[in-house]
Amino acid sequence: MTTTQTMSCPAPAMITTEPDECPVQQDKEHVSQSINQADVQETIDQSKLVPIPAPPHRSYFGLLGHSPDLDPTLPVSSYWKFMDKYAPIYQLDLGMTHPRVFVGSRELVNEMADDSTYTKFTHRLHKEMRPVFGDGLFSAESTDKAWWKAHRLLVPAFGPIGLSKMFDDMQDLSAQLVLKWDRFGPEHEIECIEDMARLTFDTIGLCAFGYRFNEFYSKEPHPFMKQLKESIVESGKRSNRPELLNQFYYRDEQHRQENIANMRDLCTKIIRDRDEHPKPDAKDLLNVMLNGVDRETGEKLGFENIIYQIPTLLGGGYETTGATLCFIYYFLCNNPDKLRKAQQEVDEIVGDKVLTYDMLRNLKYLDACMKESLRLQHPVSLLTRFAIKDTVLGGKYFIKKGQMVSGIWRHFHRDQKVWGDDADEFRPERMLDVNFKELPPNSWKPFGDGLRACIGRGFAEQEILINVAMTLQKFDVEQVNPDYRLQLTGQMGIKPVDFKIRVHRRPDRSLMVGIPGGGAPQRQDKEPARQKQPQTQQQQQDHEVRKPVSVFFGGNMGTSESLVQALSRSAPTFGLDLVDVRDLDTATRDKTLPTDKPLVIIIPSYEGRPPDNAKKFVAWIEQVASKGEKLPAGTRFTVFGVGNSDWTHTFHKVPRLVDETLEKIGAERIMDAGFANVKRDLIGPWEAWSEQLCMTLSGTTMKTNTERIGMDVHIEKNNLNTLPQALGGEQMAAGVVVENRELADTSVGAAKRHVEIRLPAGTEYRSGDYLVVQGRNPDETVSRAMKRFGLSAEDVMRVPASTKDFIPAQPMAIEHFLRSSVELNQPITSRQLGTLATYAPEGSPERTQLETMRTDAEYQSLLDKRYSILDVLEEVPGLTFPFGVYIDLLPPLAPRLYSISSSPLHPSSSSSPSPIQSSSSHQTILSLTFDLLSAPAKSGHGTFHGVTSSHLAALRPGDPLACLVRSTKLPFRLPPNPLTPVIMLAAGSGIAPFRAFCQERASVLGPAGERSALGPAVLYFGCRHPDRDFLYREEFTQWERQGVVRVVGCFSKPTGEEGKGRRVPDALWEDREWLTRLICSEGAHVYVCGSAAKLGRSVVDVLRRVGREVEGNGEREAEEWLEGLKAEGRRIVWDISINVPQGRLKSGIRWQRIRSHVNLLFLAASATARASNPGKRSHQQSKVDFRRQRSRSSRTPVPLI
Repeated sequence: MTTTQTMSCPAPAMITTEPDECPVQQDKEHVSQSINQADVQETIDQSKLVPIPAPPHRSYFGLLGHSPDLDPTLPVSSYWKFMDKYAPIYQLDLGMTHPRVFVGSRELVNEMADDSTYTKFTHRLHKEMRPVFGDGLFSAESTDKAWWKAHRLLVPAFGPIGLSKMFDDMQDLSAQLVLKWDRFGPEHEIECIEDMARLTFDTIGLCAFGYRFNEFYSKEPHPFMKQLKESIVESGKRSNRPELLNQFYYRDEQHRQENIANMRDLCTKIIRDRDEHPKPDAKDLLNVMLNGVDRETGEKLGFENIIYQIPTLLGGGYETTGATLCFIYYFLCNNPDKLRKAQQEVDEIVGDKVLTYDMLRNLKYLDACMKESLRLQHPVSLLTRFAIKDTVLGGKYFIKKGQMVSGIWRHFHRDQKVWGDDADEFRPERMLDVNFKELPPNSWKPFGDGLRACIGRGFAEQEILINVAMTLQKFDVEQVNPDYRLQLTGQMGIKPVDFKIRVHRRPDRSLMVGIPGGGAPQRQDKEPARQKQPQTQQQQQDHEVRKPVSVFFGGNMGTSESLVQALSRSAPTFGLDLVDVRDLDTATRDKTLPTDKPLVIIIPSYEGRPPDNAKKFVAWIEQVASKGEKLPAGTRFTVFGVGNSDWTHTFHKVPRLVDETLEKIGAERIMDAGFANVKRDLIGPWEAWSEQLCMTLSGTTMKTNTERIGMDVHIEKNNLNTLPQALGGEQMAAGVVVENRELADTSVGAAKRHVEIRLPAGTEYRSGDYLVVQGRNPDETVSRAMKRFGLSAEDVMRVPASTKDFIPAQPMAIEHFLRSSVELNQPITSRQLGTLATYAPEGSPERTQLETMRTDAEYQSLLDKRYSILDVLEEVPGLTFPFGVYIDLLPPLAPRLYSISSSPLHPSSSSSPSPIQSSSSHQTILSLTFDLLSAPAKSGHGTFHGVTSSHLAALRPGDPLACLVRSTKLPFRLPPNPLTPVIMLAAGSGIAPFRAFCQERASVLGPAGERSALGPAVLYFGCRHPDRDFLYREEFTQWERQGVVRVVGCFSKPTGEEGKGRRVPDALWEDREWLTRLICSEGAHVYVCGSAAKLGRSVVDVLRRVGREVEGNGEREAEEWLEGLKAEGRRIVWDISINVPQGRLKSGIRWQRIRSHVNLLFLAASATARASNPGKRSHQQSKVDFRRQRSRSSRTPVPLI
């Protein structure tokens, strides 16, 4: 008997979307070996377990398990019936080592998605498929070098740029089908699955290999389709039969081998034809496979591998996508109101024009119909994973290590807890953007997940939308038999039986409407290609009287200042002059705002609080508003706000407050406020808003203010010595590396390292400060840039007339410049895409490709994948783009900010002077703790290496390091009174400042270990594994013995005796009563250091839950409780890391990670009283006070040059 295929999906390729780790051996014979490598184990509470139900055996007394009980025509229907009876879980004996478990609820499927407990393995099915697919992407091991090479080459091809190239060919084939249906007339009965299979098979052939199977020009399907189908079916049967029995099916095997040989002949012909007659302009995947070079290995795909990729890509998607199209038409025909709504949308978006690529993203209801159809009837039966350890599913079902667990799409896609009482009804509205985004995790996952998830999803969706849109544009569709109810068949996939439709050409549609080359004329208003750069108007404007503008800004970390600098560079080209630039608090000393010139305000929001240098300003305008006063007439303003969407409750709270309050007190708004989300894209929204601002203030337009982009670069073919430039515009210094060691390897996450650096003589720092470090671009990225512009390592450049201080006016080696002076990986902005497009001739493929990238959906995809200018240039190789324009678009290379993980009071921070220094010279050693960032780039272009972390990791003792100490602007310091309780919350390398705090607290104890000198301190530290990434474990264990700190380890992936995994918020909630007492009664200070998206946000959520428990009321009362605590004067300080797309502005330079401090006032009375008690001052306390006073006297950082 046969079971169903569990790895297919409605797309042309089954390729991983998670290339950031190399998987273990994947076939079934290696499963046991792989699972034994799982180090994480759970402690199972046997008392809570219940048996997983199983249906009784009905055949052969159970000797053959449940296999004979399955429907031989549609095995999945048996799974459905069992789930209807035993939901949400049951198990079957299918001749495996362990019974196979089936689950049917979203909750259980969500647990299956946990990669720490379940994974995907290739199994016997893949082994049996190997004669058909060889080492193609479906059947090859994920550890196979050939698999990774093909994966890295093909992933970008299935991205938005690749799909845009395939649009025309997809549309061509859908047009053939539409014309065929039209010719047969309205009475013709269309066997839906037959025509859809032909369409999808032909589409993959043309788009992937440039080969036309011409399915609509022959009565019978192409022989290759039949051969492939028979080979796949027989392979599936072999995988479900005992090995011994397969020997008796020798005739079936002989026929399979004949089919494989015939398919191989055609594949060989396709490849040799392209090799002998190259088509460099072809937009298919065959060019990629033949000519692409894997960036990791420097190798191309082998001839044999390409042969196997052809049936792999065809077999992976044509039947599933064809079946999905049938299901869409079935549900539309049986829901006339939905059909009318979908057709109405097509009429509004497409009309009688030819469908274009840009129109697809606006067909939102049609897209919802597709998603809803996939929910109700998936073309594949099961979503399967394997347990990598003994575990418990759903809190009570024991799953053994190595056991197969399969989610049944039909059931968890109809879970009423997620989809409601109408889960069985076709209602596309639930899939529209707003509703779709609110779905719980893993509610809708028709394209699988994990290692073998389908990255061909975009291909399938585009193909489906094109066909349905063109069909509804031209025809009215009806079901032949109005009483037909969906009947299914299938072994490895599921498809409809006897589902037939008719199509009637709509009265107002002609034969060629919607057909490329024959529809209504398309009016395309395109800007002519720029062959020459326009001359700048700067020289003309130098002699004009510019309009004065005031700019007031606020910010803790320099992001706002950098936006001011950007505005100061662009404003003069619009005839504007920034004559008054100040921070907001300084600007409001006179309690007034300018009335003689417009005011631009740039301000961020830190967890709902204004930045340090804008607190007085915000308080002042709120006070003016509360008194009912008004600003003087003529006060004109506009606001640009910066925020982070991780703080959902307070996102852009302060900028909106400022904008609304200024209008309330009588100021005139010049233009609507602008907003940027640093987590997604800072530069794009700022460029668009600031450009509109300049046009509004100057009364001009873009056309009259076209600024010349680019610079005249003199490239000299020689080897002059390079002259160093100032780093990042700041005076950096050469510290010296003393030690560099690994703290944790990559077995449970990013590698973590410890580096010690000797600072220049006289340089001081305090616990809680930062070290600003200048990194270098990785060699791989630099080499890519030089290759793109045809440069060599010996070439030298100079830019005589540049106004940018990081551009060399004197000769500098280009390689050195690219490595040390500019950001090469900053995400490309929409404006930069526009600049690239102007260098492509009108109507050229490059122009079309770049303009497509600028559409909202495609540009958002580029942002999500962190495409840089270089990435885009590599994907548009035919674009001739000047090197001078390229470097003019690049920002200067940004130093990165790291929390210092040592205390200057600790003995290890002292350093003896070097022999060339005087004996009075004092040098301090500090340490950094950081993650080494290295993973395959999301864009698919090479590997992403952290600019600074990779540079730090490569340094050796004695190497110099450009750096600068920067004092924290917020009180991320230990309390002045060491008796004040301290609560520290950290995750991963966020432990850095708390190691410094504990070193400082240990120095208070001194050799005598006077515990009475310290108040209680607790560190909640989150990591994955107690032995693998618990950073500085021995040090913290020693400090715990000494009474310096109590450490609460929170391990998300523990093993053995450590018990179930938990995270910092879980531990906080468990200790909430003790913590509340410590904070409210004893005046503890709370410090948080970690990711804003994870630790920061989850800690806030716990505090809200505590507030609800304290107040005994709802969310509103909890918020009021928090606000009340803040007003009482006690402090929680956050040093949270906001993961910003690389290349964000920072004081004229860019920061990869912005340290955002949030100063929350939190309950203060009792600590103030304790701090004011002068009694019991020990000798150790006096020593610490003296050291702190000394540290304060040197708080201003000494330039490290």
